[in-house]
Amino acid sequence: MNRLSLFQKILVAMLTLSLVPLLVSSAILALNLGSVRETLADRIADAADRQASESLRLRAEQVAEGIAGFLQDCEADLKLCVTLPRTPEILTAFYESRHGEIWRRDGTAAAPREVRESIPRYASLAVIDANGRETFVIREGAIVPESGLRTVADPGQTEFLREDYFQRARQLKRGEILVTHVTGFHVGKEEQLAGAREPEDAYSGREFRGVVRFATPLFDRRGRFDGVMVLSLDHRHLMEFSQHISPGQNRAVVFPSYRSGNYAFIFDDEGWIITHPKFWDIRGVDADGTLVPPYTKNSPPADVEAGRIPFNLDHAGFIHPNYPRVAQLVRERQSGYVDITNVGGAKKIMAFAPIPYSTGDYTRHGIFGGVTIGFQVDQFHETARAGSAVINLQLREHLRLSAIIVAATSLMVVICAWLLSRGVTRPLALLTDGVRRLAGGESGAKVEVAARDEVGELADTFNRMADELELRKNRLLKTLEELEESRRHIMDERNFKESVLESISSAIMTLSPEGLLTSINGTGTRLLGPAAVIGAPYQKVFSEWSDMTGRIAEALAGRREYGREPLVLGTDGKERHFEVGFFPIYADRSGGLTVTIRDETEKESFREEMTRLDRLASLGKLAAGIAHEVRNPLTGVSLLLDDLHDRAGLDAESQAMMGKALQEIERVERLVAGLLNFSSPPKAFLREADLNRVIQDTLLLLRRECESRNVALGFEPGDVPVFRIDVEKVRQALLNLVKNALEAMPDGGSVRVTTGVDGDTAVVTVADTGPGIADNDLPLIFEPFFTRKGAGTGLGLSITQRIVEEHHGRISVESSAGAGTTFTITLPMG
Repeated sequence: MNRLSLFQKILVAMLTLSLVPLLVSSAILALNLGSVRETLADRIADAADRQASESLRLRAEQVAEGIAGFLQDCEADLKLCVTLPRTPEILTAFYESRHGEIWRRDGTAAAPREVRESIPRYASLAVIDANGRETFVIREGAIVPESGLRTVADPGQTEFLREDYFQRARQLKRGEILVTHVTGFHVGKEEQLAGAREPEDAYSGREFRGVVRFATPLFDRRGRFDGVMVLSLDHRHLMEFSQHISPGQNRAVVFPSYRSGNYAFIFDDEGWIITHPKFWDIRGVDADGTLVPPYTKNSPPADVEAGRIPFNLDHAGFIHPNYPRVAQLVRERQSGYVDITNVGGAKKIMAFAPIPYSTGDYTRHGIFGGVTIGFQVDQFHETARAGSAVINLQLREHLRLSAIIVAATSLMVVICAWLLSRGVTRPLALLTDGVRRLAGGESGAKVEVAARDEVGELADTFNRMADELELRKNRLLKTLEELEESRRHIMDERNFKESVLESISSAIMTLSPEGLLTSINGTGTRLLGPAAVIGAPYQKVFSEWSDMTGRIAEALAGRREYGREPLVLGTDGKERHFEVGFFPIYADRSGGLTVTIRDETEKESFREEMTRLDRLASLGKLAAGIAHEVRNPLTGVSLLLDDLHDRAGLDAESQAMMGKALQEIERVERLVAGLLNFSSPPKAFLREADLNRVIQDTLLLLRRECESRNVALGFEPGDVPVFRIDVEKVRQALLNLVKNALEAMPDGGSVRVTTGVDGDTAVVTVADTGPGIADNDLPLIFEPFFTRKGAGTGLGLSITQRIVEEHHGRISVESSAGAGTTFTITLPMG
């Protein structure tokens, strides 16, 4: 802690006595005003919440009553339609008389338009006979021709593939009505958004198009069942009840803002949402008619991202516990409001009201569902914020006035304290400043004090001490400069040597005459691993390096020629090639031994690969030359034999022999074609393709052959993204591998093909349960013309290897006698 000066002590004392009482009284008044402000704001906010919530509840009840009346009108329409003569003219006139206005968006986000159009109330009107066959249908305002009529007794032929409204309606009594739940194909998130960020910005996306079926049985004059009359309510008319409500505005909107949280939606008696700005929240079925499961905390992330998550309030407790509570209260025929946080994270008040209705599927709870209207909480508090603003203004005015008074008082106290202490503290301040400048390294720091008292004598003594310190400082600085120069030379030399050693790709280490490790560079540490510890004996350092310890022992004893020599190590069944060097430290080896190690494995592999490529190139040229030279005379021989075979004068035995000769010539032709394909393969044509689809199509070609050979063919596809491959060549490589497996299992077995991803490479494995490959044959199987079969060219695996290498991939094999064979292909996806 810094000690206070005399001036500071006087100043602090006067400020404390004059300012503390004033500051305390001002703080108490400010706290009291703040408390009053918060209490008033809270009361205003509570009153606003209650008033707005009640208003939303009344509006929800009005909308619910309107929906209930609308559903009753639909029942009345169905009852009227049953009494009408079933002639196309009358039914069409009835259908055209039932219209309703739809207010929807059109255009684009850059040029939006609003459209109001009158559309039929019902998506379709259908008359179905006693066998479930449609006899008359009006759909989307047009009469369906005879060829378009369906047998809806089969749920698979219904519009949404699994509807059973015909079977259920035929079980009803005269005058009873079946009313189904909302049915339609589910709309995914991207289908609605079509690239937009929010539903209110999506103009070109797909709309949800569903229906509510109103069905009643028909009876003839004898009271026998005669069919079913069905009116399918267009779901868009239900959307009109909730889609245009915007609680934050005093007018209707064409489409509400989901982002703001101010919107309404309708849910049915089972908790499913049936109208909503987010179409992917609406109950629906998938492409085969199965109801899409609701959004829960266990929903797969992929479904959540794709919007395959219709919303059911009974399953939404993990988002907010009030969602299932609202669904239950509505089933109990209660209205009200609750606090809710929606999926988007908006905190809001949600008012709700039941829709009274008890026909068809809705007899269980006596409700069609419920209407909810949500409004963000913070928008209720505008009145409270206005009152708080007035109080804050008065409080700031008071604080400003108090600050002016405190500032004026403080200025007067500072002036008085400065005048009082200046005459006492100025000489001492000059001396203190001189000491501080001297301590800070300022040369020649002197103190000019005119007084002839004790303070003046202290100033003269200080000036003499400053001169002496300046002289000694100069001497010390000169000595330090000389030491720094020496240290710089030593560090430069050491850093140069270390940089040279670390930049060398070979391992370099030194051993003492006793065989202890005295130094090693970074390459050596990485090569030898944890055993390379300074001070460790060379026997421990090279314990796993074959006869390296013996060579070092001979070099240390002087019984071995110095220089470089090769070293081959076998590790995990693989050979590694090194070049090791031994050099003495000093001419008489008194300094120990320098050992160098350079990894030559990759260089050796390159040399072997170049040798193999040269051999294959020569073999390809030779094969191409032989194939061209053989094909021409072979064609002539084939034509002559074919002409002789067709002559009538030959006996049967001669004709059979010529037929056999022609078959052998065809086999030679196939061999020649294989040689030409091997020697001059077509250039790879790479394009984006689905590897799993290519493999699946290829295996389909082999399915019949596998069944005839009693071989089980299986495919286990992994999650492999689309990347660039030559589809035909990949198919040829896979055919070669699977056909080799089939030929190796004449008595049956199994072949399993799998795909997967390892980092940025795709992996394909082909495993069979055949007799395996002999250990002596494994190094040769990819060589051209190598085969252990009685027939064949021996080029299949060579061509497969070349195809994989054209894709910059690798192919490997694992096999043992009696345990089957597994080929693994890795293809880079970059």
